[in-house]
Amino acid sequence: MPTGVCFAILVSVPVDMVIAWVLVPQGSLVDGGMTTAILFGRSGAAVGLLMVANAVSSRMKSEAAKKSTLGERLSAFRTAAIIAFAMREGVAIIGLVLTLLSGNLNWCLGFGALAMFSMLLGWPRRSEMEGLTSDPAAAPIV
Repeated sequence: MPTGVCFAILVSVPVDMVIAWVLVPQGSLVDGGMTTAILFGRSGAAVGLLMVANAVSSRMKSEAAKKSTLGERLSAFRTAAIIAFAMREGVAIIGLVLTLLSGNLNWCLGFGALAMFSMLLGWPRRSEMEGLTSDPAAAPIV
């Protein structure tokens, strides 16, 4: 169901890494380098985004299970999965931006790997989708 879109988002992360790998040898976009506080501040924002993505995913999937019709439940579940994956992809994009600004490829590689790991952990499961086919009051998704 949403796995095709989730797969496309997952595949975009290595593409970001390749872009960074190609562009980094050409130098950073910021002369004189960036301060450590800015780099680590953005890193904190990326980690926070992962936590928010997981919370949003759980909340939206729980709300999806409460919908009255099967079509509404599946549609809401699909939306929850796509939004959560897009937020997780944002972590990889933050890494790409930090790499382009600092000239250090490790930012993109680290945050890209973290985003992909989070996506794999949050992959839509068949059991979640099957739970949506039953009565919404009887099988809420946690």
